[in-house]
Amino acid sequence: MVANNIHTQLNHAEIIHLQHNLYLLKFDDNYEIELEDAIEIDQAFIKITNNQPFCVVVDARNKYSSVSNDARNFFANDPEILPIRKKIALVVNNMPTRMIANFFVKFNRLKTPTKVFNDYSKAIDWLNEE
Repeated sequence: MVANNIHTQLNHAEIIHLQHNLYLLKFDDNYEIELEDAIEIDQAFIKITNNQPFCVVVDARNKYSSVSNDARNFFANDPEILPIRKKIALVVNNMPTRMIANFFVKFNRLKTPTKVFNDYSKAIDWLNEE
């Protein structure tokens, strides 16, 4: 993991600090996120947020990546991240990614409020709502 004040580069993803408690997560294109990647991502969030509450926008526009079942389950149930991850906004602009995002939201029974958006600015607005 390579980190500075605003950008953290992981093996197959990057995290960018946008403002106060808001972060942007981008996955590599044409890659299946595996359990190891999910663990790395959640551990990075814990470290860079100093275990403080945060919201995340996942920018999946123009991406044709997928997330393994083990990784989806981990993201949905990681007991270390659940107390501090307040909201997730998934931004998509293609049908395959929308289907994956909707599946993730509906079938993983997320404990974190999560919505799928076509519009990045609307996603940010929702994350900034109290």
